[in-house]
Amino acid sequence: MKSTVIRHEQLSPLQHQQLLEIELLSEQKTLVGDAYGAVHTLTARPACDIQGYVLLIEDVPVGFFLLKRRSLLPRWADGPTATLHALMIDRRYQGLGLGRTCVGMLPGLVRGFWPDIEQLMLAVDLGNLPARALYQSLGWQECGDADRTRTGFERRMVLSLG
Repeated sequence: MKSTVIRHEQLSPLQHQQLLEIELLSEQKTLVGDAYGAVHTLTARPACDIQGYVLLIEDVPVGFFLLKRRSLLPRWADGPTATLHALMIDRRYQGLGLGRTCVGMLPGLVRGFWPDIEQLMLAVDLGNLPARALYQSLGWQECGDADRTRTGFERRMVLSLG
């Protein structure tokens, strides 16, 4: 199974439509939204502070995530930081390690596109134990609270790129 991560703007029209058809479990939609909303976020300004990436399997989009920096950072992140948002893997491809693949590629993607970034941050729901375990297994450290949710606070996690 050949996988590749490309920038959103590199998609063909057919691939763009396929991206919008990514299916998530209902509990995942509650946490990250859907592909349509995530892609719409790419219209944020300034465009130089946001990047969308697509995970392709055999040239078909099966995953998506956003990276933000500078003016588009959430209130719980600052400095030379990029934040991860809306990581989603189509439900038909979950359990194959593709989320791990995407998260593992983040340092290289960020260094290649935004070389001034010194750390990555994300917010994860306190009850999302599989995601927290995944991030920790890849070297991310919990470093306090992020945003309030209906069940408490999200946990802020950081990965140094230094």
